[in-house]
Amino acid sequence: MEAEAKNCQNCKKEFILEKEDFNFYEKMKVPPPSWCPECRMIRRLACVNGWSLFFRNCDKCGERTLSMYTPSQKITSYCQPCWWGDSWDGTEYAIDYNPSKPFLAQVKELSEKTPYMALETEYLTLKNCDYSNAMSHCKNCTLTIWADFCESVYHSSLLNGVKDVADCLRVFSSELCYESVGQRKSCYRSFYSEECDSCSDMWFSRNCYGCMNCVGCVNLRGASYQIFNKQYSKEEYAEKLKKLRLDTRSGIEALKKEAEIFWKKFPYRFYTGDTFNLNVTGEYVYQSKNSKEMYSSSHSDNCKYCQFITVKPAKDCMDYSGWGNAAELIYESPNIGNNVSNAKFSAYCFPDILNIEYCLWGIALKNCFGCVNLKRKSYSILNKQYSKEEYEKLKAQIIEDMKNNPYVDELGRSWPYGEFPGVLFSKFAYNNSNANKFFPKTREEALSSGYKWNDEVEKQVEATISGSDLPQTISEVNDSILKEIISCTTCERKYKIASIEFDLLRKMNIPLPARCLKCREKSRFNKLQMPKLYDRVCMKCSNPIRTSYAPDRPEIVYCEKCYQQEFT
Repeated sequence: MEAEAKNCQNCKKEFILEKEDFNFYEKMKVPPPSWCPECRMIRRLACVNGWSLFFRNCDKCGERTLSMYTPSQKITSYCQPCWWGDSWDGTEYAIDYNPSKPFLAQVKELSEKTPYMALETEYLTLKNCDYSNAMSHCKNCTLTIWADFCESVYHSSLLNGVKDVADCLRVFSSELCYESVGQRKSCYRSFYSEECDSCSDMWFSRNCYGCMNCVGCVNLRGASYQIFNKQYSKEEYAEKLKKLRLDTRSGIEALKKEAEIFWKKFPYRFYTGDTFNLNVTGEYVYQSKNSKEMYSSSHSDNCKYCQFITVKPAKDCMDYSGWGNAAELIYESPNIGNNVSNAKFSAYCFPDILNIEYCLWGIALKNCFGCVNLKRKSYSILNKQYSKEEYEKLKAQIIEDMKNNPYVDELGRSWPYGEFPGVLFSKFAYNNSNANKFFPKTREEALSSGYKWNDEVEKQVEATISGSDLPQTISEVNDSILKEIISCTTCERKYKIASIEFDLLRKMNIPLPARCLKCREKSRFNKLQMPKLYDRVCMKCSNPIRTSYAPDRPEIVYCEKCYQQEFT
């Protein structure tokens, strides 16, 4: 088929279905979507919660556990040992298909009966990571979100293969990093820096490659002993470094402001990603080919509208939001990964998944349709197991029924076969979901779009010390700080210093933070480019570019050719 213009069922805006889109839909045997790409992305992210965590009791063993669900939420939630244990498998909640009711109404009924994981992790691959979420193959991590193959990490997100890292975002294959964003390929001792690659001993530097011993630098390649892009000898650099007093909070705060002003004087490349990409558009895309409109993805081949593919590889996927690792033929599904093939309209299914549709929270499922919180089963519909022949016959009937008798929600939106129903079944309020990180909405906007909202107010305890009264250097602090309750210097929240955090700060000779966890996390996310692309022109040669920098942004934005000519 040729390209076709449609109006989004949700936002009513026009969007284009390209010829290659129809080729993918034909391969997957699905109808084209009725929602635009951005609305599809938001509804996937809205049914996922990585960062909003609470304490509540396990509904099986009664133990207090960290959870994605608020204490007052009416949901059956099991701690990790209980959910992954062998005392249940999900078939206890099976229901028979009723052809007189919309199928998605029956999936919703099933979803309200089953128990849920308190945290989304591959629990059996973790060691000492009880207070982290959305992770696998990690050890000794605390408050770590969306991470794989990591060790000794504190309060950091979107990671792969890192060690001894704290307060970081988007860090890969690196070690000893603090308050840094976008560090890749064996960065070592990177502090308060952004988008550096293969660098070591960097402070407040941005977009540097193969550099070492630099402070406040930007757009350097293979440089060393530079401060604000000015060259010094090794001895001069050491003397200058002492005068900057980077072991003190006041020295760090002063340099942070100066560096951010300095960075803005230099051009930004129109996108952040690999020069080794081939036929790729998006932001934060690495080692990928033939993939369009991507975000925070690596090792993606022939993909489109995908986000957070942080573990390689992913192939032939569309509208897929996390996380990769031998993933292929995935459509309209978030948080599915680790040896997955042919998954549609599903969420939270891992590992070893084959041929599933409309499944939620499944482990090692094969040939399943409309199952929720089911483990290690095949040929199942609504958690009830059938013979292969019975399964195929009933599945065909249900798909036809979904086309003829679709579920219609309270806003009048139709949900026939072919649409991801996360907005219908999400157990998370919009303001607690991943969607709010990247597409923030007001309470009224979220409710009018059919999402839920959490109005619970976080309880705060009395502080024993103010963040502004913390010692200037880490050397002035002893283990007694672990007992203190600290008031944030920028909001009303209180926080504590964790033992793993204290150990990492001493190892890196970094002063204690004076801001709470939420404020630090928010400042990191504010440095991210959002998953939205704009058509504009290079500010040097005027050639067209597709970039995540909106036209009204203050940065100087260059196309690839102009940027490379100036900085390589």
